[in-house]
Amino acid sequence: MKINKQSLEEQAADYLRQQILAGAFVSGDKLTESTLAKDLELSRTTVRMALNTLASEGLVSQKPYAGWSVTTLSGHDIWEIYHLRVALESQAAMMAAETINDEKAKRLRDELAAFQAICKRKDVSLAEVTLCDFKLHKLIIELSESDRLARMYKSVINQLSIYIRITHFDFDIESSADTHIDLINAICAGEPEKARRLAIENISTFTEMGQKLKIEQDHTSDFAAS
Repeated sequence: MKINKQSLEEQAADYLRQQILAGAFVSGDKLTESTLAKDLELSRTTVRMALNTLASEGLVSQKPYAGWSVTTLSGHDIWEIYHLRVALESQAAMMAAETINDEKAKRLRDELAAFQAICKRKDVSLAEVTLCDFKLHKLIIELSESDRLARMYKSVINQLSIYIRITHFDFDIESSADTHIDLINAICAGEPEKARRLAIENISTFTEMGQKLKIEQDHTSDFAAS
């Protein structure tokens, strides 16, 4: 018999986290304990504990008399996450370039090749492309060989996922992977400063993100009103 060592609370949190990061639940969506408990065939107490876990990760929030909802990123939130991402990912790219070797370079090029193959599929979804994008950047963080940097990145990884999904909602899927070619080449060539600069250039500017966020919110409002 296969034993699942995760508690019901952890399983519920994992499921809801995946749904939020995949965009099944979007910013501002209401999450009702009783409905979720019925859908997941769990007690409301278990669902409440799972939601508390996600609240600690910044994915959901609870307001008095309003209940639970998926966290909505404000303009200031976007500003903070943008600068945090620039700081962490540019530093990681530089450190990865400083310690690059054949094995690391192969992992990077293989990940980029897989990303490019996904982008060429006719039936590819934006969610799949966003996931591949995020996986490539997480690999660069890993290859920096900085445990502290990796822990800092992990602590905000879920909010970064939401951020990337928001800023990619109108992204050019076909060219998504190719925009990383120069960055990966710089890291693999052992060019730290160039890798740092390209990592920054690869991240949308805060102004662009603010415009995208406003457009997405307008689309959401139009959908809700229709």
